[in-house]
Amino acid sequence: MIKDTFTIIILSLIFIITLIRYNNREKFNSLIKIFWNNFYLKKHKNQKIQYSLFNCLLQINFIISLGLFVFVFKSIYNENGFSLNFLEYLDIIQVILTFFILKTVAELIISWLFGIKQLINLYLNEKINYNSLIGLIILGINVLILYYFNPSINILFFFISLILLLKLTGYMNSFILHKKSIQKNWFYFILYLCTLEIIPYLLLYNFFLSI
Repeated sequence: MIKDTFTIIILSLIFIITLIRYNNREKFNSLIKIFWNNFYLKKHKNQKIQYSLFNCLLQINFIISLGLFVFVFKSIYNENGFSLNFLEYLDIIQVILTFFILKTVAELIISWLFGIKQLINLYLNEKINYNSLIGLIILGINVLILYYFNPSINILFFFISLILLLKLTGYMNSFILHKKSIQKNWFYFILYLCTLEIIPYLLLYNFFLSI
């Protein structure tokens, strides 16, 4: 029963992604190459944060797929096995969504206080793109751990390491792309990273393990 519910969620996301790719083929194909090809980021690096349907739908996939991965991880980590608790899954989605909304608002406020608003706006736009692609990868990971692997804590930690590596690659690419601007404000940017990129994720991880 639990896998039937997950199957409906996953198939719905795959259907949405298929529509996105069909209607934005060139943009979608450029997006999925950003980890090894900066053409897409360079093309859009001077744009402000965009809330197009393309970005919004991919962010929805990111949130839902991440929530599903966290749900599976919690079940295995707490040795509860898979149990149908859709309300718990919705609670996880709500926590993740609230976390990213508050984090983005805090980032914009702090960037204004530090006088690096333009740089952070560009950086946030790139994070949206990276999260969109990571969301697609997490969706694939969910398919693997639900239907092809017998999910264990070791397999899940392997995939967590992979996701973190992708996030780190995204950070490095963004730093290289905006190297000159970051060098002018390196102290505030490092302070920003510690305050809003490292600590919040550690707190979120500990929060999910505690509930």
